[in-house]
Amino acid sequence: MSAPLRRYAVGRWGSLWASQPYMSHRILIDLPARKVIAGEHRFCKEWRYMSVRDLECMQQELNEMFDDIFDKPQEYDFEVIDEPPYWALFPRPWPGVPALTDVHCVASTA
Repeated sequence: MSAPLRRYAVGRWGSLWASQPYMSHRILIDLPARKVIAGEHRFCKEWRYMSVRDLECMQQELNEMFDDIFDKPQEYDFEVIDEPPYWALFPRPWPGVPALTDVHCVASTA
């Protein structure tokens, strides 16, 4: 009897934007669908939801340059899991949040 197919891969990814070289992303991939289904940015010292546009950008990058991640996620230090992580299950703000490229970090003056 074969082991059940694990459905998701979760892990961190480097910055999508040259203007934010130290930014980190965490993403969730649906392996059978070969689709990025959730993601967050580490921006201004906190995790922020990815917009639909940012998820599409991540999907495009994986499709075009790293398409083997869908078949071998462990080679990218992604963990293969059965259930989505807690952060991917939180309800997202509606209407959608603006893309990260439209958001600016505001320094606290307090």
